[in-house]
Amino acid sequence: MSKYIFSYTFLLILSKLLKVTSTLLENIGLPKEMTNSAASKYRAPLYVLIFGVLFGATISMAKVAANHGIQPLSLVFWQMLAGGLLLALTAAFKKQPLKFSPRYLRYYFVAGILGNALPTTLAFTASIKIGAALTGLVYPLSPVFTYAFSLIMRLDRIRKWKIIGMLFGLFGALIIVLPPMLNKNPEEIALLPPLWILLAFTIPVFLGLGNIYRSIDWPAGSASLPLAAGMLIATSILLLPALLLTDAPIIPRFTSNIQTAILTGNIIMSYVGFIFYFELQRIADPVYFSQISYFITITTLFFGYLVFGESFELYILPSIVLMFMGLYLVSRGQ
Repeated sequence: MSKYIFSYTFLLILSKLLKVTSTLLENIGLPKEMTNSAASKYRAPLYVLIFGVLFGATISMAKVAANHGIQPLSLVFWQMLAGGLLLALTAAFKKQPLKFSPRYLRYYFVAGILGNALPTTLAFTASIKIGAALTGLVYPLSPVFTYAFSLIMRLDRIRKWKIIGMLFGLFGALIIVLPPMLNKNPEEIALLPPLWILLAFTIPVFLGLGNIYRSIDWPAGSASLPLAAGMLIATSILLLPALLLTDAPIIPRFTSNIQTAILTGNIIMSYVGFIFYFELQRIADPVYFSQISYFITITTLFFGYLVFGESFELYILPSIVLMFMGLYLVSRGQ
């Protein structure tokens, strides 16, 4: 009975979220050149929070899915493919259909491989090889690499408030992710494969490159919805080799309602989340955009406490304050 209640509650929350999204969609999808900087100042923090919560929730639901017999990579493949198709339908409804010229296909696949396919495959594999705690440690480094690449490519300059804000967010995230690592046995850490530790630390590098690429190669005159759809569909295609190499089933076998609810929920959260993901990319610079990493960390933490019964330590509260202060300071430096 509890499984049916969970499934019903989960889908009810998602239906309410879709209603809110349908209202917001009326003002979403303008080309990058038509960004209203005054409105963006207020929308950008909201989009960071919305995507951080939704994507963090899909990560947490992947753990629930694994506990109920769904392979995580199979789940990611379908939430990307189905979420992308839903975005494509929404874009067509708003008279913003996908374009398939070489210029656009390049954008879809390069954005997909840098920002989604490579980091996702590495993260799932690294979490098995070296553990989820150490893998989670690398995500807060994404804003640091994004800012470094922005400076190297002269897309940004050294800004005092932006640097201070990034450090606040980084320290806040490290307060959350470091304690589980410090509790590990030194002998256990010594046995971890060095190659996979190194590969895990390439995840924020790819995320940073993806943040930069999506911004600088944004096709002129294109709205955010078709680009989001194209990237998700391209990501699902790019994930096929990983599915075949790991023997994860492309079509999962469903034996319970809760499995169906999790897959449906993750598809809807991807659909809604990536609307705001690309809108944020449209109206904010890459460094501000990268702050979503911190709020994904917060969300997975709360889901761990609410869904999985994990402990909630008091040191988490100041870390959350630091992350919100960091977001404010980075927005001040934008």
